Amino acid sequence: MTITEMLLERAHDIDACDGYVVMVADPDTCAVDTHGPFTGLEAAIEADRRRHELDAEELHDVVVRVVRWHRAPA
Repeated sequence: MTITEMLLERAHDIDACDGYVVMVADPDTCAVDTHGPFTGLEAAIEADRRRHELDAEELHDVVVRVVRWHRAPA
């Protein structure tokens, strides 16, 4: 197996998830909230929307990230 094949195989394992959530964290208050789950594209759009919303309120230090989500086992 080549290095490229190994990396591609590992990338699939790392990306294996049930969806994505958008995490919003405020370093000043230590508050963390998540929204979702979404598909990858929906999560990216939602994160962008929230970033614009926070920037409009001049909350530039609030962190917005897209995070993998895993459904709890039944």
